[in-house]
Amino acid sequence: MTFVLFILMIGVLIAFHELGHMLAAKAFNIYVSEFAIGFGPKLFSRQGKETLYTVRAIPFGGFTAMVEDLPKEQEDSEEENSSVGEVRKTVPDVDVKRTFYGVSAFKRIIILLAGPVFNFLMAMVIFVSIFNAVRVKTIYPKPVIEKVTENSPAYDAGVMVNDEIIAITYSDGTKVEMETIYDIAVNNSLHKGAYTMTILRDGEILEIKVEPIYDEQSKNYMIGVVFAGDITYQKLTFFEATWEGIRHTFESVYLTVKSIIAMITGRIGLENVSGIVGMYSITEESLSYGLLSYFSLVGSISISLCVMNLIPIPIFDGGRILMTLLEVITGRRDEKLESIVLTISMILVLGLFILITISDIGKLFN
Repeated sequence: MTFVLFILMIGVLIAFHELGHMLAAKAFNIYVSEFAIGFGPKLFSRQGKETLYTVRAIPFGGFTAMVEDLPKEQEDSEEENSSVGEVRKTVPDVDVKRTFYGVSAFKRIIILLAGPVFNFLMAMVIFVSIFNAVRVKTIYPKPVIEKVTENSPAYDAGVMVNDEIIAITYSDGTKVEMETIYDIAVNNSLHKGAYTMTILRDGEILEIKVEPIYDEQSKNYMIGVVFAGDITYQKLTFFEATWEGIRHTFESVYLTVKSIIAMITGRIGLENVSGIVGMYSITEESLSYGLLSYFSLVGSISISLCVMNLIPIPIFDGGRILMTLLEVITGRRDEKLESIVLTISMILVLGLFILITISDIGKLFN
């Protein structure tokens, strides 16, 4: 059952992303020759008025094949690429105004943005539905320390019971205000190494530096403190639950962006990143908590797809948007340079994918 729901999740997320591209393209009357879920051999196909709708054997991908350019010569037609890099064997005889590069740069950017936007909207619908299903909001307590474990990093640094953590300054200089234990958990996961806690003790502000140690049992870096207070729950009306779902969607985008920046800057390593193998393990774990947990995961991954696709790397939508903006600024399109940059970015992304997969497999064995 886990495998079926995992494949279904990947398929739906990709289908919704590509649906955004296709609907935007059709809205601008661009010729879409194929809308595919998956890659490889066709398992199912249905011919529409213009577009061939297919489901292919390898579920981890998909594409919206638009006619990008009309070939200058007939023999060049086999070199034409779709909007997602799918090699086209033939180019339909259509008006140049119905090609991707035959419309304005503004329309092309809208088409490229539509995929990530659809992933964002899908996540929002999921989160709003979840909050309306449970109708409660989690209230986290302030980060007031109730217990300090002996001989722990916090104990050795001089942290005391009833200290309240009001801010943390991480090794890269980033200082974050802490209002709840949730803030600490989220931000600590995005940084590694020693950090300085700003402590409120009997009305006095203190700065205490600690260096977390890895705890095998919890699989996390810990400093050896237990926080006071309990997590409580606030009942919500329909409108409050809807607002919380919307707010949670934007918060997820913010945290995803922070996570990507943390990975790029080296604040977190590959051990904190999951690929297909890792996603399967996470899916299995989420299902053990119930369907709401599974749908929450689907929403979170949909946000990740939204943000990841906006990274300005040519193989992603964000990269193509950047190239379109450069085309507007320079007043010309360099197809040869685009091809070189696209090839290099594909190699780099493929290499990263392989490294993440190796890391995922290592986690399974550990």
